[in-house]
Amino acid sequence: MLRTTWKTEYKGHVIELENRPWLERLIIDGKEIAREPGATWKSRSFQAAIPDGNQSMKVAASTCLSKRPRGLRFTVSVDGREIYSEVKWPPRWYLPFAAVGVILVSVVLRLVG
Repeated sequence: MLRTTWKTEYKGHVIELENRPWLERLIIDGKEIAREPGATWKSRSFQAAIPDGNQSMKVAASTCLSKRPRGLRFTVSVDGREIYSEVKWPPRWYLPFAAVGVILVSVVLRLVG
């Protein structure tokens, strides 16, 4: 519940980014390639190489805050060409709003009851 995952496939390779509280991990074909600790709203970029026959392709993945639409944007580029970009609002970001709602409801119930 507290993690957000972006996942895409490119030429048979599965590229995913897992965003957990205070940690982001880049996973390619089920293997962790890179990890970066720290707050999830910080901009980050990861680089890796994946095999493609006799060559290797350079993969660049990055995350940054997005203002429109609001959320966290994950972008993947292979050999300099963007192949995937998606904005998600991590579920844990709703927790402060839910807490405020619960507090307001309890205050109203105390005043009414």
